[in-house]
Formats: sequence, C-alpha cells, structure tokens
Amino acid sequence: MKIFPAALVLASTLIGCASTSVTPVAKNQIVISTSAAPACGRSGAAKVASKMAAVETIRRGYQRYIIAGADAQNNVRVLQTGPTYATTYSNASVYGNTAYGNSTTLFGGQQTILTGTNDAALAVVMFNPGEAGFDRAIDAKAELGTNWQELATKGIKTCS
Repeated sequence: MKIFPAALVLASTLIGCASTSVTPVAKNQIVISTSAAPACGRSGAAKVASKMAAVETIRRGYQRYIIAGADAQNNVRVLQTGPTYATTYSNASVYGNTAYGNSTTLFGGQQTILTGTNDAALAVVMFNPGEAGFDRAIDAKAELGTNWQELATKGIKTCS
C-alpha cells in the first residue's frame, strides 16, 4: 500500500488540529488557552476553547461555568515556495531576411504552505449549586451533549 505525503498531512490535520492548556488561577477559575491548525480558523479555535471550558468544568467537579473574558489571535502565515522546474516552448519562422518567433516559459512545482496557529483564550469561572452566579451560568453537560462523559475523559482535539 502506497501512502502519499499529501494524504498524511491531511490526515494529521484532521486528527489532531488543536491543543489546549489549562492554567488554574483560583479554586473555581481557570484560563483556557487553545491553539488550532490554520485550517480551523479563528472561530474553530474559539469553538475548541469553549468546549474545553465545559470539559474542564466537569473534570474539576463543577456543574456550570461562565466565560468571564475572551481573547483571540491569528498567527497564520502563508508561504509560497519557489518554482522547482521550468519548461520553455519556442517556435520560430523565417521569411526572407526576417525571423519571427515567440517563446513561453512555464514555471511549476511551487507550493503554498500554511503555517502558524489560530489561538483563543478564555477566562472561565466555575460554579456548583448554591453558589452565587450558578443560575446564570452555562450547564457544562448540556453544552457537550449526550456524549459528555466521553468528551470529559478524552477532551476536544479537533475543531470539526
């Protein structure tokens, strides 16, 4: 079986296109920092960070959370490689003492490469029943959906 490099790049982009780190800042407060692949876009990074806020709320023994602050940054760059080959097509004709002709050179092999990340950061405050703010907070399990237990265990790794 032959595996093409482009297929490997595509597969790796779709499998693990986001990573998240969590910084505790108080007993019930964390900062979620997410970096996502260029293909995810800034909204994809924000989506992963938002879902990870729900995941971390459950992991830390809380039921609900609010987003107290948010930030995003686009660090994506587009690079164009130089051509790797050139092909020249020429033709000429002579009429009497005059020569006529043209030449066309086609350059190929260049590639467009996306590098960098889309980043999102969220300040999250977590709540349990009876605490001030619980009633207006987002339910973490409802935010993750019916497979919340699996997501709480594995986390969110893709922006799709």
